[in-house]
Amino acid sequence: MPAIGTQKPPVDIVEDKEEFVIFVDLPGVEPEEIEIKGYDNYLEISGFRKPVCGRSFLLMERFSGKFKRKIVFKTPVDISRAQAYLKNGVLTIKVPKSTGKIMFKTTTIIIRR
Repeated sequence: MPAIGTQKPPVDIVEDKEEFVIFVDLPGVEPEEIEIKGYDNYLEISGFRKPVCGRSFLLMERFSGKFKRKIVFKTPVDISRAQAYLKNGVLTIKVPKSTGKIMFKTTTIIIRR
């Protein structure tokens, strides 16, 4: 039986002098099923992973259904320049650091192929 509720996919975050790089494991999820919203100091990654099949499972350890993850930055970032890529089931998001505080309402980050 699929997990109930919203799942939190595993995330790795790398920081260097110029940017943050976020890696999210999303095997089997198509780019159209993922939404990335950028705010002042955080990102929200959400979407839906379809079940592999409609049969009865003997064992089901991989999640299906809704997922959502929030990444908060303690350093000012320029989310308007963020880039996202989905390759081999791994979503990679690059978020440049900012030299000052950048204010804006909401930005949707498009996943490139």
